[in-house]
Amino acid sequence: MQRLRAPRLGQPSVHNPLRMPLPGTPHSSYPNPPEERSDGVLRHLSTPGLTVGLITLWVALSPSLLPRAWWMTAVNVGVSLAYGYVIGSLLGRFVSWLARRTDLRVEINARSDWSLRTLWLVFLIIVSGIVWIRSLHQQEQISLVAGVSRGGALNQFIGVLAGLALFWVLLLIGRGLRRLWRRVKRLIEPILPGPLEGVVAALIVVFAVLFVSETLVYQRALNWALGNATQLSQTSPEGRTAPPEPERSGSPASYESWESLGREGQMFVSDGPRASDIAGATGEPALDPIRVYAGKAEHDEIEDAAQAAVAELVRTGGLERSVVNVATTTGTGFVQEWSTQSLEFLTGGDVATVSMQYSFFPSGLAYISDRDTPPRAGRALFEAVEAEIQALPEGERPRLFASGESLGSFGGQGAFDDADDMLARVDGALWTGTPRFTPLWSSLTESRRQGSPEIAPVIDNGQNIRFATRPLELTEDFYGAPFVDWEEPRVVYGQHASDPVVWWSWDLLWEEPDWLREQVGRDVSPDLSWERWVTFWQIASDMPLSVDVPPGHGHEYKNEMVPLWAGVLGMDPLADYSEIVATIDTLVLDR
Repeated sequence: MQRLRAPRLGQPSVHNPLRMPLPGTPHSSYPNPPEERSDGVLRHLSTPGLTVGLITLWVALSPSLLPRAWWMTAVNVGVSLAYGYVIGSLLGRFVSWLARRTDLRVEINARSDWSLRTLWLVFLIIVSGIVWIRSLHQQEQISLVAGVSRGGALNQFIGVLAGLALFWVLLLIGRGLRRLWRRVKRLIEPILPGPLEGVVAALIVVFAVLFVSETLVYQRALNWALGNATQLSQTSPEGRTAPPEPERSGSPASYESWESLGREGQMFVSDGPRASDIAGATGEPALDPIRVYAGKAEHDEIEDAAQAAVAELVRTGGLERSVVNVATTTGTGFVQEWSTQSLEFLTGGDVATVSMQYSFFPSGLAYISDRDTPPRAGRALFEAVEAEIQALPEGERPRLFASGESLGSFGGQGAFDDADDMLARVDGALWTGTPRFTPLWSSLTESRRQGSPEIAPVIDNGQNIRFATRPLELTEDFYGAPFVDWEEPRVVYGQHASDPVVWWSWDLLWEEPDWLREQVGRDVSPDLSWERWVTFWQIASDMPLSVDVPPGHGHEYKNEMVPLWAGVLGMDPLADYSEIVATIDTLVLDR
């Protein structure tokens, strides 16, 4: 390496400088950057960008919370490779700029240049192959823990190929935006001074992209999805008919017609146990559980739907039951059947569950487009039910419980200002699969006892509120230490260490969370680690199939709902509930 002075104006340039001084690092030739002057197979790729991109690809192939389907691998590979490529390209440009500023060059002939670049590419490909083989072994381990397979090596290979295709599409889009920026920059050159023209051109391009994305892509996609969801909600579920019992909405005696309940509401009121089912499983006399529901089709306003649901609660005699359960739905109006039935069996049917539909959106779309409506709906329904109960003589009031899963948990907790407010107003609550962005969940988790893990935080030594990744943790903390006596009201947060709905958040982009740093989840790979940007997409891609796993993993809360509700009710959560679980398993239909 030697230091040369820049040629004077008109003087012949020195021998063609090296386009890549060291494998994987940018070269110092100027005036053109490396990706615009390279030859052969690397003509259209930045070597520094490709190097850093492949490193992020290796990280993307590392384990996440659940076994991956091919498209999950494709998303991880494509966006991670694109991210790394951009970072590497920017670093390469910076080093080239720095070399020009210091007048530093390295000379090498074209043949050696080509050989070095080819050898470096071969090295990256070999390492990538080794990483991929290792990732197959890690996926097999996760599959064994989670009890589900996603297709093995062929599935992952297809995913990698699709991810490379996705990367190329993203790369073409990026280069198109860069060309657009250059054209805009040339257009405004006569108007603005040099230092500002690039910044202003970039702002114009960004605003143009945002405008097009919002008006032509996002809004149209949202309207299309809403139209499909609305149409699906108006379709009656196969095999269900209007219930004949007056204790159910949609019956001949109901204020709410069968058609008005929507698809999820119809399933909710038609499904579930009757008195004979409960008595057969418990060996004790039982009542027919009350289920009331108000659909969005007839009650577009949230407050109107809440009042309609309460009117149904009064009509059916729900306020005369020992327990009233306010169940907040997910976006489509879905009520968690395992949760509802578990409470119905454990109370001998002496319970009324009240719910309502506030949206047509599936939870995934609601996460993105509307986080205001679920807590508004949760508060409106709870306060309407609470007002009716408070109007009763004190000795005649039923116990008031609250519940919800996933977006329903987020919405249901929106009824309360904080933990003290919740404990002051409920006789018990069960929240499962709570999204990380839920304010009440977040404040409780942040205030946990020092030394307790984020996946199972200890709050006030378990006096009222207990988090559990499995039923045993209702009686002792994650590490086996006993709690203090469990006082009423009892609140349970059920959450699996492998549930991406609970652990995904935007700050995964830039910050390692405690649950990843602690690495204590029993059904989570010990090889799971955090890497900015990459981990965000790994956990995000886990979410769509998080319910396609056996109970006790991911976002699948089923069998444990019985002992979790038992804990809330003050019963022994570790007692034998196998008969109830088996009966519920036969009653819960595929939804």
